[in-house]
Amino acid sequence: MAQVDSLETITIKVQPAIDLETVGGIVPFSVESRSFQTSRQRLQQLSFNEYLEGIPGLFILSPNNFSQDLRISLRGFGARSAFGIRGIKIVVDGIPETTPDGQGQLDNLTLGIIDELQVLRGPASLLYGNASGGVINIKTVREIDSSFVQAGSTIGNYNMFKWDLLSGVKHNNGATIISLSRTTTDGYREHAAFETNQLNIRSRFNLKGSSSLDFQLNYTDSPVALDAGGLTIEEVNQDRRQARSRNVEFDSREQVRQLKTGVSFNKSWDQIGFQSYGFYSYRDFDNNLPFESGGQVELYRNYYGQGSYLTYETSGNNYTNKIQLGYALAFQADQRQRFDNVNGVRGNSDFNQLESFNSYGFYLIDNLEFSNWNLQGGLRYDINTLEAEDRTVAANNSKQNLNSWSGSLGVTYELPNSNYLYGNVSTSFETPALTELSSNPDGATGFNENLDPQRAINYEVGFKNSASKLRWNAALFYMRTSDDLVPFEISQFPNRTFYRNAGSTNRYGLELSGELLLSRSITVNGSYTFSQFEYDEYTLDQNDLSGNLLPGIPKHTAALGLTYQASNQLTIQWNNTYRGSLLADDANATQVEDAIISNINLGYPIEFNRVNLTLRAGVNNLFDTQYFDNIRINAFGNRYYEPAPGINFYTGLNLRF
Repeated sequence: MAQVDSLETITIKVQPAIDLETVGGIVPFSVESRSFQTSRQRLQQLSFNEYLEGIPGLFILSPNNFSQDLRISLRGFGARSAFGIRGIKIVVDGIPETTPDGQGQLDNLTLGIIDELQVLRGPASLLYGNASGGVINIKTVREIDSSFVQAGSTIGNYNMFKWDLLSGVKHNNGATIISLSRTTTDGYREHAAFETNQLNIRSRFNLKGSSSLDFQLNYTDSPVALDAGGLTIEEVNQDRRQARSRNVEFDSREQVRQLKTGVSFNKSWDQIGFQSYGFYSYRDFDNNLPFESGGQVELYRNYYGQGSYLTYETSGNNYTNKIQLGYALAFQADQRQRFDNVNGVRGNSDFNQLESFNSYGFYLIDNLEFSNWNLQGGLRYDINTLEAEDRTVAANNSKQNLNSWSGSLGVTYELPNSNYLYGNVSTSFETPALTELSSNPDGATGFNENLDPQRAINYEVGFKNSASKLRWNAALFYMRTSDDLVPFEISQFPNRTFYRNAGSTNRYGLELSGELLLSRSITVNGSYTFSQFEYDEYTLDQNDLSGNLLPGIPKHTAALGLTYQASNQLTIQWNNTYRGSLLADDANATQVEDAIISNINLGYPIEFNRVNLTLRAGVNNLFDTQYFDNIRINAFGNRYYEPAPGINFYTGLNLRF
């Protein structure tokens, strides 16, 4: 269960690409809001999943494989990802982290400065365009009362060590936050070591005339992230901590260097609001895969964009209307090369391709509030142009246009005592990522032109309660998707992932969450998710898989957390997560057992005049449950399993001046 400072009012602010905050009402979407202003001091801060656990509709795998990155699924979107985050839009401090082609990584996110986040569940292409089956909007520390310097360190099992240096400078018209961080670990399994070094700078300047200017820069250098690979169940039973032998033989790993900078500007007049942002990101990526032909990949990515929107608000005696008109431009260029991997040594180049994805999105949204009603609707059109320029002798260039309309319509009705009923119909589309398009099962260069965009339409009704001591939410949805993008492997290229379209799916879901304030010291949090996601039409190798469940997503998940805060501010939080059984392949031939994972963390602040000391400690997997950190969907040779760590501990401290 996620760490929450207090039982706060859940408001819906889908920012920063668009601000849908309304006056006295709630917009008709499923959104979870979390604050971590003090609770982040208790966390190990090794993986972003520590901030997401317990959110209904959201399922997480691979928090301990730093070569593959966190795999996040929202209502099934993102479950297919072989590495990184797919189908979900990631936004950090107003700047898109997800590339135009739908790829997202969080390996450059400094966890120790996360201040709050909002998770929008369900299709949201109206707001963010391509690959918006859900949205995770992250905000880092941006406001401070006074200047400070903070130093901290954490140690844990498997030679885990982390240190942080955080400085906040308060100036006349805003604040600047500077963060330095270094994390190293040997990992639970063999061949699983990881190292990352991060710098993050954020400045806010409050200007004259109700305007503000924000600047951000971050740099990440991760020279080592080893990949232990997937095991068969026989290998798991033999030794859970072993690495796959081929991963060791071919030295499977990744190396990342990334620079990102951005600026945003806000200005408001009496009835008009204007927001604009621009950014540039450069990513240098190398990885080794456990096979020889094309087994080493070198990628240089340039990604930049700009967007603006204008809001016009009018009001009368019993209504408020807000119209928003905006655009978002994003440009991505990937220089991709593949080399032979000769037992970990770089061999000859057998693939050299420049790939580009340019996106132009335009949208209009209207939000009308009158009496107890809130109506919202909008349309968006995205122009997506993709091109691959083969730079080998036998050139094979490709060019595609994957344009799409998106829309949503929703209504909220406010009941007495801060209760709300809502419903919405929304759509999304998701193009194949450049990485997926450039992986041709026949070994050819250019794009795999047999891949089509995945599309979805979502029907949802829900209830929100915002009482003072007990707050709970419920959402019931049905979603229809077509041309689902599904990963698979083949014998010619084991451990290399390819993609195909899988007909259509029907997804039925129920999401419940609540917070109960038992006393001034004790808070209980809970959530439950039911996911009946199945293929409606899907034929593979002349086998009809219609009616089979989607792999990688449990039918049942639940979370229960208990937080105790003493008068001396000692805080103890006990979080329990139930993960139901799930399937590892499209054929539904392999079932992965369910598991209960229990974690405890505590924090104890001590004040000495102008110095604050915070002690923290935690136990992960308290009951030493044997479960799997990740499941590799449709893996060749039944190598589905990546075992999770057993019981492990961490402790640390922060010193703030």
